[in-house]
Amino acid sequence: MDGLTIRSATPADTERIAEIMGGEPGREAEAIAGSENRARRIWMEMVRMPGSSMGWQVTTVAEADGAVLGVLQAGDHESSMKITPGLVLLSLRVVGPLGIPGLVRRLRAQARVKPPPVAGAYKVQELHVHPGCRNRGIGGALLDYAEAEARAGGYSLMTLTTTTANPARHLYERHGFRVVDTRTDADYERYTGIAGRHRMVKELV
Repeated sequence: MDGLTIRSATPADTERIAEIMGGEPGREAEAIAGSENRARRIWMEMVRMPGSSMGWQVTTVAEADGAVLGVLQAGDHESSMKITPGLVLLSLRVVGPLGIPGLVRRLRAQARVKPPPVAGAYKVQELHVHPGCRNRGIGGALLDYAEAEARAGGYSLMTLTTTTANPARHLYERHGFRVVDTRTDADYERYTGIAGRHRMVKELV
C-alpha cells in the first residue's frame, strides 16, 4: 500500500488500537466471551488497561494519511491471559457473576487447543487490520516488518498460532509460514464451531 508507515505505538494510539483489535471480534473471541458485544468489551478494555500485555507499549502500528490501519504485537515472549485483579473485575462487569463458570469452562477448552510455546522463537502474537482496509497489503507489510525485526535480533525461527478456520492462514503461508502442529478439542469445537488451532513457523535462513 502506497504511503504506509510502520512505527511504534504511542499512548495516543490506544483507542485506535482497541478499536482495531476489538471492534470486530472473530468467531473464537465471540464464542469464548459468550457474545459479540461481550467479546468487543473484553478485548477493548484489555487494550486500555494500564500496563496491559496487549497495550500500546507492546504494539507496532501501520499508518497512512495520519490514520492507524493495522496493529502488530510481536517479540520474543509468548503472551497469555494472566489472571489479574483487573481482569477478574473486567470479567465480572462483562459477564456477571453467574456467567463466570461458563467463561472459565470455555477458556479451559481454548487452552487445550493452544500448541505449546516454541523456545527461542520470535513470536507474532497479534496481527489485525481494520476491516475496511483489508486486502491492501497492510497485513503483509506488518509481517515483513516483524521478520526484519526478528532477523535483526538474530532469531532463526518465527512462530504464530491461528485457528483452523482463520482465512488469514493463506496470508501467513504466502509469507513462508507452515503448519507444524494442530490441536483440536471436542468441547472447544462445540463452543466455537472451530476444530482447533494451528502452530505455524517460518525458518529464517
